[in-house]
Amino acid sequence: MMNKREQDYWIFSVELRESKVSEENGKSIVITPLGLSAKRILIAGTVSSKQSDDRMARISLADPIGSFYVTAFSGGFNPEEKAMVDSLEVDDKAMVMGKINPYRTSEGVYLFSIRPELVSKTGEDALRLWTLKAYYFAKRRIYAIREAQKLQDPKADELISLGYSRVEAEAAISSIKNFPGYDYQRILEAIETAIYSVSTPTQLPEVRSKILNYIKENDTDGKGCKYEDIVIAAKNMGIDQSTTDEILNTLGSSGEIFEISLKRYKAVEPE
Repeated sequence: MMNKREQDYWIFSVELRESKVSEENGKSIVITPLGLSAKRILIAGTVSSKQSDDRMARISLADPIGSFYVTAFSGGFNPEEKAMVDSLEVDDKAMVMGKINPYRTSEGVYLFSIRPELVSKTGEDALRLWTLKAYYFAKRRIYAIREAQKLQDPKADELISLGYSRVEAEAAISSIKNFPGYDYQRILEAIETAIYSVSTPTQLPEVRSKILNYIKENDTDGKGCKYEDIVIAAKNMGIDQSTTDEILNTLGSSGEIFEISLKRYKAVEPE
């Protein structure tokens, strides 16, 4: 029987950097502060440094708020991995899917590198999409954690009933268990900066007022506007979904709207 391939998660470098490692049955399990038990991740960014010799190639891949470290060897299970990394040069844009390789220093601190399975040169549009999706996934996990914190003995099924996926629900419970006292607001503020890095200032002012006005005018019951309704309305106005997501994120970051409940947006009334 073929083994099921582990899910790849889209996460920012800050979430990986602050992860913990749990040893189970002789295996190292990486647990991120937002609760993912991650083996494989999909990352993207700009190559900021590169080292290569006959045995190994190593790059730093900078996302909007930090860096990943990708290390490939000439031998091993995937003989093409070093060639894939060697194909990249400093300032190239790239996406990398690979497995997390934790390393424990003599001081007991864990550092993380990525052993690549797939490497692809890409462009600004693909990096922008990756950043928006990574932000969306992280923010949903944070919201699931906040809901779990309201419950005395949170169960995955309770969070699923609120609209979260099983992965998000189980991650929320894992996060609370493994990261007591963690400052989720700090990591939320960190990933918010990523949104500004991919904003398109020449485009956003032209259309953000349309989306903001739609939310204000269609929140008839005070419960906010559904995300799906906003996307449909935006498409009718000639605004694609990725731009809508970007605008919702920037409106939220600037304090003009807030997510009153899962995937429902409400405008902030001026005082």
